[in-house]
Amino acid sequence: MEHGRRTRLRVRSPMTRPLGAGLLVVAFLLGGTIPSGAADPLVRRAVSTFFRDAEVLRVDVVPDLYEGGYARVSVYAANATLAEGGLRIDEAWTRLVGVSFNPKALRAGEFRVDGVRDTAIHMRVSLPNLERYFVERNPWKDIRLWAQDGYLHGRGTVPLGGVPTRVELRGFFAAGNTPELYFYVDRLRVNGLPVPDPLLREMERRYNPLLTQDDWPVRFKLRSVRLVGTNLIVSSQSHFGDGCTFCGGGDPGTPTP
Repeated sequence: MEHGRRTRLRVRSPMTRPLGAGLLVVAFLLGGTIPSGAADPLVRRAVSTFFRDAEVLRVDVVPDLYEGGYARVSVYAANATLAEGGLRIDEAWTRLVGVSFNPKALRAGEFRVDGVRDTAIHMRVSLPNLERYFVERNPWKDIRLWAQDGYLHGRGTVPLGGVPTRVELRGFFAAGNTPELYFYVDRLRVNGLPVPDPLLREMERRYNPLLTQDDWPVRFKLRSVRLVGTNLIVSSQSHFGDGCTFCGGGDPGTPTP
């Protein structure tokens, strides 16, 4: 189920968000095997500073004719922590075409991109990992997330004006061919009372974009975001009903109608 609204991507601390913030902050999300090839140790070391503590990290490169230049870099990461935000992702596929790494930074093990012709990303984050992310940052440890009919549902206690407040919400994610990810609230109850629509729209304006890539070493345009079973999938593909076209293997999850 897709919704036509747009969204952005910058992770902010859930403890500083407005109403319902502890449930709404999302850091995103990737979705394999990469074709075998030469794995440049410098590129691998730099990539590992972004996909940290990965149980699986595969890097395949096609070098260009100048230092720091690569015709293509493909990365697959599984069970890794994003350096920006600290979210544990289940799987991530990325592809960089015509990329120029800063040579000095690359030799120092830093992931710094001076230019890139094309990018692609496909990420998968399970709802248990997303829930764990919020629970670890919530003093009451009672946040629960689940998916139903394409919506994300959440329930838990969050700080509101310094007061522990019981919140229940239903909402959906959206992306619009930009590097940002958005979250829109369809229904919100605070201590059992419904929040009027004008207040919901004002709240959305305050926390959206939910995620930006301003601090990422390279930016990806996001064209689709979906809840598929118990997984949140964010992709630079506009649709992936037949699977990820660039992931090179694995099962990114096939959305149901």
